[in-house]
Amino acid sequence: MYKIVLALAAIASASAFAPAPRQSVARTVVRAEPDYDAKFDKLKKEAEERLDDKVEELMKNIETVGQE
Repeated sequence: MYKIVLALAAIASASAFAPAPRQSVARTVVRAEPDYDAKFDKLKKEAEERLDDKVEELMKNIETVGQE
């Protein structure tokens, strides 16, 4: 009788550490894809504007370089 009680106690304590069964729940998330083309076009436009400004600045300084 003592061995049966001891075996049942061991099984009960081991089952406390067993992982709980998972429920199968379908979870789907619908995410909108960002508009990369619009962002890319905006960045491209900004980069071209900065480049044009830099070229204009350098063209103004071209005449003054080396005349000192």
